[in-house]
Amino acid sequence: MIKGFGILEMLIALSLGLGILTVIIAHSSESARVGQRIAGNQQRLEAIFHAVDVIKSDLSKCGMRLQEARQFFAIAPFSCVAGSFACSYGIADELLLEGAVRGQQTLKVAADEFFRKDRAVLVYDVARQAWEMNEIDGRLDGTLLLKAPLQNDFPANSRVVVLKKVEYKYFPARSMLKRKSDRGNFQPLLEEVSDFYVTHFPDANSVLYRIEVNKKEQVRGYVFLLNLV
Repeated sequence: MIKGFGILEMLIALSLGLGILTVIIAHSSESARVGQRIAGNQQRLEAIFHAVDVIKSDLSKCGMRLQEARQFFAIAPFSCVAGSFACSYGIADELLLEGAVRGQQTLKVAADEFFRKDRAVLVYDVARQAWEMNEIDGRLDGTLLLKAPLQNDFPANSRVVVLKKVEYKYFPARSMLKRKSDRGNFQPLLEEVSDFYVTHFPDANSVLYRIEVNKKEQVRGYVFLLNLV
């Protein structure tokens, strides 16, 4: 005659079941933590690679369309201090279609989508050794309106370059590296930054930068400023 489980057998089976369930739950929890840690590391690496790509892209453009002007005028497309740097480059250029005189606040140039309001412009003429910075106030019937009167006379075929300036700054209190474009505000580029260091080597036309994240990962880059050669 088959007997049913006794109380002792049931308690033993229940204890074994609870033990197995505990092991399974612990393993699942550990797997979840490992998965979250791996995902977090992956996201951090992707953020670092993105920041490096943006920095390299900006530095590779530093001084672009300013090569000719730099040969004759005191224009410095790159500057840096502790924990920050800035670089400028031209994003478009056109020749003056008509001459402009001192005190004038208009420039006649061909239509170009980059010549927009609030954009900085460099106007220069190598032959006359004349150059100056200004800003676009608007556009009317193919003519650029300037925010300030011209300080020099510029003949037709003088060059007008639309400028872009980007700035990088490390904010230690927030452990964040931020980037600013033209007259905008600083926007977060990389979080959990524990150090940011930049060194400029003028003789070699190069920049060395170092980014440290969480006092662990370090990324170093050495970029030649080819447009400043």
